[in-house]
Amino acid sequence: MSKNTQKYTVREMTPEELRRMQLIQLELLKEVDRICLKYNISYSVEGGTLLGTVRHKGFIPWDDDVDIAMVRSEYRRFCRACKKELNTEKYFFQNNETDPEYRWGYAKVLKNGTSFIRYGQEHMKMRRGVYVEIFPMDGIPEKYLEKKFYNFLRLCCRKVMYSEAGKVCGGSWLKRLWFWCLNRIPVDRAFDMLDFLSKKYDERKSKYVTCLSFPDCWVKGEPGFKREFYINTKRMLFEGEEINVPQKENELLVTLYGRDYMTPPPEEDRETHIPASSFDF
Repeated sequence: MSKNTQKYTVREMTPEELRRMQLIQLELLKEVDRICLKYNISYSVEGGTLLGTVRHKGFIPWDDDVDIAMVRSEYRRFCRACKKELNTEKYFFQNNETDPEYRWGYAKVLKNGTSFIRYGQEHMKMRRGVYVEIFPMDGIPEKYLEKKFYNFLRLCCRKVMYSEAGKVCGGSWLKRLWFWCLNRIPVDRAFDMLDFLSKKYDERKSKYVTCLSFPDCWVKGEPGFKREFYINTKRMLFEGEEINVPQKENELLVTLYGRDYMTPPPEEDRETHIPASSFDF
């Protein structure tokens, strides 16, 4: 166990630095969109990126990431397409296959020549950079007990994947000890379990989907998100560029943020949510 985070502090971004990072993320989003259009791969922006598209016609001014989602079958096609199509001089496609030190159950596209190190993860050896995230969405079992066990397995996988970070920044010494113990489990076991679950509960046979890597991805009494959100899409402007959003974007945004999602939060609640100890772009 360690308290290495005491060596570091959160480095706050100036408005100019945040905007510069957003423009790099826009470049990455355009590259993902280009590949998806060329190979007819369905995707949609998600979460705060979708909210920004509808409410601000671009980034939420204080947002610091870009979220992209696609159902698992499309995600697999996207991973294959990136091997052939991604401009590797400018970008790096990151998952646990292209970067053995990468411990998350979703992919990223990084901008080469940049650095962004999340606070508490300074000791981790995976490749760093300004990025956009691509989340695979998987099917969900229908039976109640099976669903409970499914979610338990997802939680176990998430904790094992996070344990490398958690043993350093997991909170109290007891939690850090717990993560230190979990870190003895090879992370490949977690990836194998996620792969098994994604195949057992085929999203093509499911009305609802969820991101396996996030066991708390459950929405207002529903088991997940409607699969159609990520299949039936339309084009909208984001920072002057066309991107994919769900055809029923209002329904998804109400599910995520409530009916008043077009009203920005008070100024005291407007803050970035990915703390960094260092960055260079």
